[in-house]
Amino acid sequence: MRPVWPILLAVVATGCVGARRETLRGLAVGHFVEAKGDFQDGRALVREIDEIPRGPDDKADKVEVTGPAEDVAADAVRVLGHDFAIDAETTYEGEDKLPRPRFEPRSGDWLRLKARDKGEQHRVRTLRAMPTREQFKVTGEVRSIDPTAATFDVGGIVLPAAQGVGLSPASQAKSDDPLQLFLGEDQKAVPFSVKLTERISLGGQAAGELEWNDEYDLSRANSGDRTKPKFRGRTAGLWLIDDAGSYAMTELAFGRDDTIREQGDTTYTEVLEATRAFVSLNPSSSLQILAGRQDFDEEREWLYDEVLDGVRAVWRQGRCEFEIGHGQGRELFAERNSYEETGVWIANARCWLDPDTRIGAYVLQRTDKTTAGFEPLLAGIRSLAQPRYGLGHWAELGVARGQIGTRRVEGWAFDVGGLWSFDVPLRPTFGAGVAYGSGQRDGADEIGYRQSGLNDNNSKLGGVTSLRYYGELFDPELANIGITTLTASIRPFEGASATLVFHTYRQDVASATTPNTDLRTTPTGRSADLGRELDLVLGYRFGASLTLEVIAARFEPGSAWATDSAAHLLVITSRLSF
Repeated sequence: MRPVWPILLAVVATGCVGARRETLRGLAVGHFVEAKGDFQDGRALVREIDEIPRGPDDKADKVEVTGPAEDVAADAVRVLGHDFAIDAETTYEGEDKLPRPRFEPRSGDWLRLKARDKGEQHRVRTLRAMPTREQFKVTGEVRSIDPTAATFDVGGIVLPAAQGVGLSPASQAKSDDPLQLFLGEDQKAVPFSVKLTERISLGGQAAGELEWNDEYDLSRANSGDRTKPKFRGRTAGLWLIDDAGSYAMTELAFGRDDTIREQGDTTYTEVLEATRAFVSLNPSSSLQILAGRQDFDEEREWLYDEVLDGVRAVWRQGRCEFEIGHGQGRELFAERNSYEETGVWIANARCWLDPDTRIGAYVLQRTDKTTAGFEPLLAGIRSLAQPRYGLGHWAELGVARGQIGTRRVEGWAFDVGGLWSFDVPLRPTFGAGVAYGSGQRDGADEIGYRQSGLNDNNSKLGGVTSLRYYGELFDPELANIGITTLTASIRPFEGASATLVFHTYRQDVASATTPNTDLRTTPTGRSADLGRELDLVLGYRFGASLTLEVIAARFEPGSAWATDSAAHLLVITSRLSF
């Protein structure tokens, strides 16, 4: 890392510390929220407030509280300084969430209470025994707010808030809004904590990264290792235009990327560009229009995750939404990029079966004025379930047609898998998946399945940070390949995770090409066995301000390669946001 980088990071850090953070910003009466916090000197203190979808049974008198019992009597229990009445109609559950006979909790035992406010008291409908947790949680409707005392009332429970806590812009946005996706991704997110006015906020991020590549040509006979220090700085502005949810956002990015080659030249590139400049307008409660330089993004980034100049319209009707849009490569106030003479047309339909589960269908057409002529037409259906605990899944089924240069595109692909998260200490998550993209023999008139070229194949697999779910090192496109994945993740303490991911790779048809991998060599075409990879991803998130990541990966080549040296990757990244 260059000597100037620590100085720049220190300057940004000083600005973060000095920035005024208004407590309970963005919170309003009527929000249905989940408030989480811990205990400081024995006093409960809310550290995070998130707006969550309101279910059909989530009335104003309903509240759910998870915390330690402070005092217990035959007809009442005190949690978070509030007394909850127990009567003959109260039901009881064990830690396994199954019904059990009435039991007497003791002071200090962690409980989850589902209660109703009956005016003079809260009556407990269900009392569940819980394992000891790191945070208490209160879920319900916001009834009142006292900014002077830094307290707010959730379902009749008055809670004190830590300095600077508020409803983040991510929580204010709809769950599928581009701003929500932007703020929910570690590499992009800034909390917009510098409040200029009631509606205008600033934020930024300083990021340093050190990447080491070892034997990316799979041969120890060549000296080709590389070290890549990188610095990125970003400053962004958010304007909440009206109470209907319209907003505008701008972002300027700057930085420098160095590549230090073993026994070779050291090169660098400098970056200064407008990375985002768009407006989101809500002319009605069901219609959203986005125009300008914006993120074309979706949760798994299997279709696309790229900043493009374009326009989109999203129409919401009940539990469904429909989206159409067009994006073109960045040209004005932008660094040179591979999308300048390319574009994309998209049409999406999504429906929510419940707050955690959605199904959808899409059509995507690439356009390309360059000599590459990369113009696939993609269509498919998908399903995604992301519950906090329990069994979730992803399922993608797509077909590809169109043209790449002089060759026709004709293929299909699928990606299916599941994640099971457990509500126990360490919050373990286990998952498995299988992905396949069809291929064709070398020299054929047709090409098999290809992804859009705008995809990142990046998501979370139970950890606090995102990862490349087809492999951090090999990182292939899903084309002429079958990939199996096994993953396990734990949360050793709040905000931290360790994720282990194992992949196997095999070509559909033995070929001398592997589209868009990070290796600097190609297979022989005499075997389909590409190899195996093991990734370890460590992540730590301290609120919305600090993210630390360590990625270690090893790719073991199969018989498809002429050489057999294993490749290694180590990446250490820190991000400081404000």
